[in-house]
Amino acid sequence: MIFTAQLSSIQGWRGLFDRLADVLRPGMILALSGPLGAGKTTCTQELLAWLEGRVQAKSPTFALLRVYPVERAPFQRLVHIDAYRLERPEDAQVLALEEELEQPGTLAVIEWPEQMVEALLRHAERTIWLTITPTETEERVVTVEYRG
Repeated sequence: MIFTAQLSSIQGWRGLFDRLADVLRPGMILALSGPLGAGKTTCTQELLAWLEGRVQAKSPTFALLRVYPVERAPFQRLVHIDAYRLERPEDAQVLALEEELEQPGTLAVIEWPEQMVEALLRHAERTIWLTITPTETEERVVTVEYRG
């Protein structure tokens, strides 16, 4: 599945998640790629709201990983990873991605997935790539790629 969506408002993210609802399952990864300021954290905040989380997502840049409880079945938790500060591919091991994905009801979202491509290659069949491109008019063009 490959498609492009043009989002003209923050609410557009929820429409995008509605479109992905048929393929999203526990144990999957949303890999958010785009330049600084593209809207990766906003995307995560809207994903958390769509999953019926009770708190607002914060950028985990300094913690690298945050876990949020969610209530939208079949999901129970959203694991939010910000890989921006990873300096080497092997640094991703500290995130224990495999163990996190094994937890029941887990959906993972990763900002700056380019920093941990080797780890994501092991999960290619369950990774949905969202490439976010800001436009001059403050809209976002999101290209979605999933080969599962």
